[in-house]
Amino acid sequence: MRLRRTLFYAITGICLGLAFPPFNLYTLLIAGYALLIHIIHDSKKFREVFVRTYSVMFFFSLLAVSWISLSGFRENADKFMILGGFLTIVLYSIVLLIPFIIYFYVRRGLGNLFGSETAFRRNISLLYFPFIITGWEYLFEHMEQSFPWLNAGNAFTTALHKIQFIEITGVYGLSFWAYVMSCLVYLMFYLIVSKSLSAREFFRKKYGIILLVITFAVYFLPDVYTVITSPRLKYEKTGNERAITAGILQPNVNPWRKWGAKQMELAKEYAEMINNFDTSKAKPDLIILPETAVPFYILDEYYTDKYDVFKDLCDTLNIPILIGAPDIVHYNDSIKAKSDSRENKSTGERYDSFNSAILMQPGEMKISHQKYAKIKLVFASERVSYQDKLVFLKNLIRWSVGISSFQIGWDTTVFSLGNKARFSTAICFESIYPAFVSAFVKKGAQFCVVITNDGWWGRLFGTYQHNRFAVLRAIENRRWIARCANTGISCVIDPYGNMYGETEINEKAYLTKKIGLRDELTFYTLHPGLVPDIILYTAGIMLITGFLPLFRKKDRF
Repeated sequence: MRLRRTLFYAITGICLGLAFPPFNLYTLLIAGYALLIHIIHDSKKFREVFVRTYSVMFFFSLLAVSWISLSGFRENADKFMILGGFLTIVLYSIVLLIPFIIYFYVRRGLGNLFGSETAFRRNISLLYFPFIITGWEYLFEHMEQSFPWLNAGNAFTTALHKIQFIEITGVYGLSFWAYVMSCLVYLMFYLIVSKSLSAREFFRKKYGIILLVITFAVYFLPDVYTVITSPRLKYEKTGNERAITAGILQPNVNPWRKWGAKQMELAKEYAEMINNFDTSKAKPDLIILPETAVPFYILDEYYTDKYDVFKDLCDTLNIPILIGAPDIVHYNDSIKAKSDSRENKSTGERYDSFNSAILMQPGEMKISHQKYAKIKLVFASERVSYQDKLVFLKNLIRWSVGISSFQIGWDTTVFSLGNKARFSTAICFESIYPAFVSAFVKKGAQFCVVITNDGWWGRLFGTYQHNRFAVLRAIENRRWIARCANTGISCVIDPYGNMYGETEINEKAYLTKKIGLRDELTFYTLHPGLVPDIILYTAGIMLITGFLPLFRKKDRF
């Protein structure tokens, strides 16, 4: 019996995991959460629901994010990744189960309030389910140590016909829809099983027909929106056909070896790659290099000779270059040091390091270069959460490569290519945060750039997942996205989620693609918090109505 149950929990978690890239079997997510609802409804005590739900989420995480741990086994990799990845699975599974524990107690409270004599009363809690789970997704995104990687909406990046409506709701509207579908599927099978009916008998019943019609209507509602609104026609009719040409360089440099490489040789290698690509047919208006393309403070005076390699290339080709690089800021009287900033032991000078994107333009002085410092830093690998309040935390984790302990950037920079175009640059992890990306678009970005270094993961699932998630940002804001990855996958994504020029993983490549420029703002860009806030506040009200009846009984917990 125990083995059978464990197998059932494993199947449920695997269904959820298979919904995400590279498998993209998104309908399994609906089935997986329907099975999970059954597991929760079948649990009588806290221990039961905790163990069962945690088992499901562990199998889910094991399949979907095990790439973090597995990357530690790659050549030259930091072995800390093995332990760190395993701890991520263990702890992330706890985070994922929290809303289901809350739902369990809300359901118990509603049972005290309504009783459970009828199927309706036993399942009234299903009305609460989508609000509670989606509300938790949204709430978790705002925590400093957040990792909203496996939010339900992220599983639907290949279902372009179903996700066009997120230009209004954002990805959390997509998650909400998926959870509603799971409730309807669960309810249908619950009624069939509980009444010992065959499927044919069930659908001959009036309530069976009604439920089937509602389920199909909800499932195809996103498709109806896509057909009725014709988003491609709507946005193409604006007359905004302006575009620039972007040159996207995928250098395929080993991320583990890069930090120990000879810096001048690396700089010259980039320059040679760019010079070797034929730009005669379509000269780029912008050349894009990936995150931390150079592993040194390129703007610091100490590295002037390496800086000159890129600046001379920029001036000779007469093409602006966007390059990912660490940046250093030395604090003085006019710039106040942060509480967790670094200190030069010999001089006592305070300074900070930033994971940055730097735009070099022809004929421009170094001091005039536009910069953006990454704001959403990866927990543990780039920064320890709350180290600004508990400074000793920043020394707990030290990588064998890289700079470690980056400082948080402070401004949503929108880069300007003179009067040609304005664009934003999300660095790696930042591209999975919907409202964060939309803030740049609202500030004036006409297209978006994502620079990343997914070389840590190679051909593991994380590389495919991270690439696909950018589709959601393109549709939410109806913006073109140029994605530049060190070892792949690099591509261009149009405002409807179609990908062009996808590169292979672990290859040197150079893409030259047209990028459309847009000024119009979607409803989501203007109001990114409206729909998720409504869901969250509704969930809060529902929690009150669900928890209060628990206090009528002594054995409520």
